[in-house]
Amino acid sequence: MALTIVFDFDGTLHDSLYIYRFAFPQGYQWLVDNGHAGPREFADDYIAGNIGLKCEDAWMRVCPDIPWSITEHAAARVGEVMDEFIENGTARLFSGVPEMLQQLKDAGHTLVFLSNCRNAYRDAVRQTFGFDAWFDHYYTAEQFDGIPKEEIFKTIREETPGPYVVIGDRDKDRFLAEAYELPFIGCLYGYATPGELDGTAYLAETPADIVGLVERLDEKLSAENDSPRL
Repeated sequence: MALTIVFDFDGTLHDSLYIYRFAFPQGYQWLVDNGHAGPREFADDYIAGNIGLKCEDAWMRVCPDIPWSITEHAAARVGEVMDEFIENGTARLFSGVPEMLQQLKDAGHTLVFLSNCRNAYRDAVRQTFGFDAWFDHYYTAEQFDGIPKEEIFKTIREETPGPYVVIGDRDKDRFLAEAYELPFIGCLYGYATPGELDGTAYLAETPADIVGLVERLDEKLSAENDSPRL
């Protein structure tokens, strides 16, 4: 059975911390330089907690006392640096991601990109990583004015037929799956905080694991579809 697989990007396909650890401090430095915050040092583990969040939520986490009207300028600086790293070839996908995506595409599945990111960021990664070879549809938070993924999914459902499988590394991705009672594959190699993916039935320790988990879900969904209904 052909499935529609809804992929998160950062922390699921993209090894985001590899470049975000350098981009985020530059955004925070803008706050310092403009007198909005004091100097701080950030550990990688703390910075990683921002990955996968909407920009406004990430900066609220870091600077809860500074309004978004100010931190959005810091966020813009981070975005500029991230885009530069992607376009100059510094950014990288997790090991095994291209091969995994190709196997899913070869199996006849439809791949959907769903990320809490900016449109410019989507366009940069789409070109740099050659995502059009695998992905049929792209959806971003900016495209939908920052609404949650479960709200964006209403449009995905209208434009792409199921059955659906959701794949991601954060609870935001799991919330989407739970809202529609969809199968969810949690990515342990991503940036979930301890306990964030507890209770997830299907867990991938590496991107390569996703192929086998999708095959299991495909068989399960096919069997359910073929079962006689009373």
